[in-house]
Amino acid sequence: MTPFLGAILSALFYFGNYKKKDIATSNEQDSDKLNFQFYQFITNYDERKSHNEKIRIEQIKRDDLYIVLDGQQRLTSLYIGLKGTRTLKKKKARNDNPNAYEEKHLYLNLKHQPNMDNPEDNYEFEFHAQKPENDKKHFWFKVGDILKSGGVWNYAQEHGLNGNELDLLENLSKAFHTKQLVSFFEETEKDLNKVLNIFIRVNSGGVKLSYSDLLMSILTASFSSDIREKMNELVDALKNKGFSNMGQDQVLKTCLLLIGKDTTFELKNFNKQNIKEIEDNWEKITDSIYNAAKLLENFGYRLFGFSLYFIQFSLFLFFKFKNE
Repeated sequence: MTPFLGAILSALFYFGNYKKKDIATSNEQDSDKLNFQFYQFITNYDERKSHNEKIRIEQIKRDDLYIVLDGQQRLTSLYIGLKGTRTLKKKKARNDNPNAYEEKHLYLNLKHQPNMDNPEDNYEFEFHAQKPENDKKHFWFKVGDILKSGGVWNYAQEHGLNGNELDLLENLSKAFHTKQLVSFFEETEKDLNKVLNIFIRVNSGGVKLSYSDLLMSILTASFSSDIREKMNELVDALKNKGFSNMGQDQVLKTCLLLIGKDTTFELKNFNKQNIKEIEDNWEKITDSIYNAAKLLENFGYRLFGFSLYFIQFSLFLFFKFKNE
């Protein structure tokens, strides 16, 4: 592992350094431990199987864990380009043809002449199944080979590289072996609520994310079904009925309320046991929310300026009445 790659894998965007014993196992419901669902990075991308595979904490052999909260796409791109492959279906090939899919590695053309009128034309990267033939305008270098020992000069001498070709190869080498291109801050506390708040601050320059957005990202990994899609459908339906203030935050709090749990909007209240109870009662919860909203609508109420506590209280009574 090169210093640069090691740094970027252990410090890109926000993750924490945790001990394996701090993470709850698949069968534990210990609220004092962190309840995470882990997914492996994709090293060899295949469009027939494009999703990250789940991995249980019991399957992880090392004791020190680096957990990525955000930056998976960047890390996945690095893995595929440096250490892995990309497999796509050939054009016009049939899906049922076993030879329709082609595994390719990433290559860089060291002889590429940038188009000065196009700032995005600095480099020419391409995926190829086999190393392409070199000619006057092309000298293809397999990007993953930059991690091998031996040095740029030895490679350049063996292949007669000089001038711009050598400069480009040196720049690639320095990017992964020398330059400190990654800025990071390591938070040592295990309070994930603090992690989420830090994440909101450091990402304020892009798309604005709320606490519930990040909490939903974590919950999505914990639910067996697609809770994000169901949540969006519910919130959209309520908005269409005039209850625009009933967003994700309120729905999540209402879920806790309806199963009789602490409604404080913190990650600890969304432990495995509570998540399972919410999921098991999801149909009842959504029916209660819909019916209570319809009832309040018939009474002439809307959530515009109306107390959410009254709405949640009404939902709670409706849910209890239905169960009884």
